[in-house]
Amino acid sequence: MSSPTQRRKVRLSQHQTAESPFGPIQIDYDRWPSVVARLHGAGIPVVTVVPGREHGAMTLNGHHVPAKERASGWDPRRKARTRTALLGDRTYELRPVSLRRAELRRNGVLIAEARGGLRSYSPGRSIPGLGARVAWSHGVDPTDVAVGQAMVLAFGAGAPGAVLGALLFWVDNTGTG
Repeated sequence: MSSPTQRRKVRLSQHQTAESPFGPIQIDYDRWPSVVARLHGAGIPVVTVVPGREHGAMTLNGHHVPAKERASGWDPRRKARTRTALLGDRTYELRPVSLRRAELRRNGVLIAEARGGLRSYSPGRSIPGLGARVAWSHGVDPTDVAVGQAMVLAFGAGAPGAVLGALLFWVDNTGTG
């Protein structure tokens, strides 16, 4: 029997590849017993993500990156609000602009656009941005790519409107899905 102070090694059994300006990014993930994903590739820092539209978290090279929801008031068109991540003197924002699209900004400058699929809103989907595609702008560095791809993976690309959000809430909580 292991003691509670020992760390348990988690083996990530599923893999996916995403394209970036610095070559392919390997996304290793597992959905059970707890959802966790790890992004790594040539030239970019390693990012570990605990996905979730409401309470996602990430670490960059073993250091916690504070990511929080920016409360900008209630918007009936979007259930999810802008997410921010603070990394040194950089502020990254993932801002949903429609149901399946989001913009990624670094210090207010657009650095990428993400497009997700409708499957990311299906009940029981544990990794909201797994199928999202990210189009990068010129002038990004490896840290931008690592943090940006992790934010899209953790929080998803886009946000459901009020009607779709209410429908998905009903499906999730009644167990009819």
